[in-house]
Amino acid sequence: MKQIPEPPVDPIERIAPVAMRAAALSLAAIMLWQAADSASMFPPGKMSAPFYFYYMFIILPIHEGGHFLFMFFGRVLHIFGGTFWQVMMPLLLFIVALRQHSWLAWVWLTLAGVHIIPASPYIYDAPYRTLQLLGPKDGHDWYNLFTIFDAMDLAEDLGNAVYWIGILVGLGGLVGGVIEAVKRYQQEPASWASVE
Repeated sequence: MKQIPEPPVDPIERIAPVAMRAAALSLAAIMLWQAADSASMFPPGKMSAPFYFYYMFIILPIHEGGHFLFMFFGRVLHIFGGTFWQVMMPLLLFIVALRQHSWLAWVWLTLAGVHIIPASPYIYDAPYRTLQLLGPKDGHDWYNLFTIFDAMDLAEDLGNAVYWIGILVGLGGLVGGVIEAVKRYQQEPASWASVE
């Protein structure tokens, strides 16, 4: 029985997924760069427009939603829930995408770094309470947490550590995304030029 050859693959079918992956990783890399740049000094520098909108309309609502989600579990979890949910949301999406073998897992890991970095100036600011908040100064999450645990002297060191953890997580997502994109490109069917 004669086997029917596979139809040739149009080169655009091979290039389009690469272009989409490159665009997604590039956008995530820009957000990571802008987050790291705005949080690299204290008080934080002015956010660039793309990151400002991402922060105000994505990260901040997730943070505030975390307070609402954890308000039923006691004062400490209610206070900590904002930052926890801000960081965990993209990490959970990374895990789901990874389990589904989706290439977007690496974009989510990069965005997890983007979500971690803005927490660093907030933590660092706890003893000073100079950042502009949505509510009154006594609503500063990290000031309240460090006060509860009598650990205010850890604020600056923890803030710096969180900054670098965010950068490492984001860079890990970018490197993983590039490696995965190259692997998938090499495993995709050949273009018309190589079909006999």
